[in-house]
Parts: sequence; structure tokens; C-alpha cells
Amino acid sequence: MKRALFVVALFCFCLTFLLWQQSSSSVQGQLKVGVLNSARIAREIQGIAELRKTYDEQRRAYLELINLRQNFLMLTGLEWVDLRRLFSRPQRTKSEEQQIQQLRRVSLEREAELQRLQQTPPDKLTPQERARLEQLTQIWKEARNEIEQLKSLMDEEMKRVEEQLNKLVDEKLQQAVRKVADGRGLDMVIDKSVVYFVRGDFVDVTEEVLSALTQALQLGEQTNPSEKQKEKEAKQ
Repeated sequence: MKRALFVVALFCFCLTFLLWQQSSSSVQGQLKVGVLNSARIAREIQGIAELRKTYDEQRRAYLELINLRQNFLMLTGLEWVDLRRLFSRPQRTKSEEQQIQQLRRVSLEREAELQRLQQTPPDKLTPQERARLEQLTQIWKEARNEIEQLKSLMDEEMKRVEEQLNKLVDEKLQQAVRKVADGRGLDMVIDKSVVYFVRGDFVDVTEEVLSALTQALQLGEQTNPSEKQKEKEAKQ
């Protein structure tokens, strides 16, 4: 959002500079200028809250999954699949809760066993203990690798969503400004923060742009529920 407003502000500043260079009063008199308070729009914009909520929910879901894997670090791949299946249920039976507790005990017992074997001098280990140490170490490594993959996937997904969010707001903001400018018959719209002087009258279009942008974002949310559902189903 900040990036989008910054781009608009920079664009408006360039237009203001060109207008200043062409300081002929006759030319200025022909231009109808609108000003926009982008700082206010950033504070009061409606519709962005729902988009941010979706972003936060996705990030929270990834963090919960990563934290779950860390708490059940010594489970094998198949056991981890079973655990995720159990946790995905909105309501669990007593038997399913017992399965979760059993998987928790298995993970903790293996973790304690791994620490004991690691702390034992190598020459004191029996062949069976060495094999067990290698097996447990492999389980630990695979779990750590999976956690790193989840973190990487989360970063990539959140970056993609953030870029989509910024792009959406940027596009909708430009469309809202153009819509208001066309309706008002304005030659240009510049950001209020970079305007120091304008000869003649100017039109403050902040309220109209804010309203148009809010409507555009809300309309976008209403037309995309099926896409969000498809993404959710794909992840499952």
C-alpha cells in the first residue's frame, strides 16, 4: 500500500515540476488541477482491511504448522501425515485425541533417546545403538529439512500475496483517480504533500477518490471468493 502511494506521489511530483517549468500564466489558467491527500487515503481506506486479514490468516496458518512440526520433531514422515490429518479435523473424538497424545509421547521418547545416544562416547556404543543413533539422526534431519521447506514456502507465498495486494491497490487507486478526474474534467491530479503553490483554483478530490477506491476494492473482494476457495482447496 505504501509503495503504491509512493509511486503515485512521485508521479504527481514530476507533473508538478513540469507545471512549474511552464510558468506561463496563460497556460496555467487553462489547466484544471485536482489535489489528493494520499496520507489520508492510506489511513482511512476501507476494503484493504479484509485483504490484510486474509494475508495475516495465511501467515498464521503457516506459522502454526511450523510450530506443530517443531513440537513433534521426532516423528517420521508417515506419522507426521497422520498428525496433520488429526489436527485438521474441526472436532476430534476421544480416540483421535489419544492418538495425538501417543504421537507426542513417541516424539518425546525418541528425542530423549537421541540425546542420550549423542552424549554417549562413540566407543561405548553397541552396534545396535550406533544403528539406532543413525536412524534417529536421520528422522531429526528430515524433520528439520521439512521445517526449513515450510519456512521457505511461507516466505515465497507471503511475498506473492503481498505483491498481489500492492498491485491490486495500485491499480485500483489509479483507476479511482482517473474516474474522478474524468468526472470532474480535470487535466491532472497531484498529491497534496508535494504542492507548495498553484496559481488559481484547484479541486480537492480526496473524498471522491477515497469513496471510488473503497467501492472498487469491495467489488474486487465480492468477485474473487471462488478463486480464494480454489486456492484453499488446492492447499488441502
